[in-house]
Amino acid sequence: MRIRSIAPGIGLIAIAATALAAPALAADYPVLRGSQIEDAPPAPSFGAPNWGGFYFGGSAGYVAGEFDAAKQSRTLTSEAFGNAVVRDAGTGLYNFGKASKDKVNFGGFIGYNTAFGDAILGVEAEYLRLNIQTDQRGSNGAVFQNLFATTVQSSPSTEPLNTLTAIAVGGHTTNKIDDLVMLKARAGYALGNFMPFANIGLAVGRVSTNAAMGQAHQTIENYSSYNTALVNGAITRTTFAGFNTIARPDGTASAGATQISSGYVPGIVFGAGIDALIGDNILFRAEYNRIYFSEYKGVNAVIDTARVGAGLKF
Repeated sequence: MRIRSIAPGIGLIAIAATALAAPALAADYPVLRGSQIEDAPPAPSFGAPNWGGFYFGGSAGYVAGEFDAAKQSRTLTSEAFGNAVVRDAGTGLYNFGKASKDKVNFGGFIGYNTAFGDAILGVEAEYLRLNIQTDQRGSNGAVFQNLFATTVQSSPSTEPLNTLTAIAVGGHTTNKIDDLVMLKARAGYALGNFMPFANIGLAVGRVSTNAAMGQAHQTIENYSSYNTALVNGAITRTTFAGFNTIARPDGTASAGATQISSGYVPGIVFGAGIDALIGDNILFRAEYNRIYFSEYKGVNAVIDTARVGAGLKF
């Protein structure tokens, strides 16, 4: 009876000993040792992209250019009139104003970024092919009284009234920016795969202007003509005969002035945009810039560009 009571206990002890021995056996088993975690492939990394380094790319977009040629027209008109008596009256008759043009444009860029944590500073050079041109033309005229003094003397048969000067002014101007280069300093802030940025810099544009202004003026004198009769020895105007005109050779002339020139003009650039990185190397961009050019031959130009681009970063 005692042996029967001990047998179940021995069975339980054997099962427990087998369970405790199993880990040790598994550690020595060669197949299990070959499947340890250090030999598994590393998990993919989803860290922030590296914004530092060189990059380059191309862009396409929309450009709008405005040319203000008012000063150019005043200069040319003043030259056309010279020292003529009618200069002050005629100079303001017709002036060029502002003209604008818009079109699609293409370009390319290259730059370098340095990362200071999430702050990104960089420099960039960009070329834009614009070929944008405006054209203005027109004329105007007016008649002025007594710009010249009368020369007809009062007499028994005539009475001077006034001088009349007709002045006409007209011209045209064509202004063009072929292309431009910008050198910009950029500052941005990394937000993962996106980087909004602002920039400021210098620009140089290749420009041309072709303008001309002309003036013509003619002066006449009005006087009344009368039949006269002697009444008791005195001259009396008895019959009104109408109006006559006498031309003034010194008050009639025409002249013109031209300006044809091409060259390079500097400007200043302000802009902003956003870059996006796909992976570590593929760059996409949307950007807006405004360029204020210095005066060239009396013409001031402002260019607005809105573009998208794509490129590679290293």
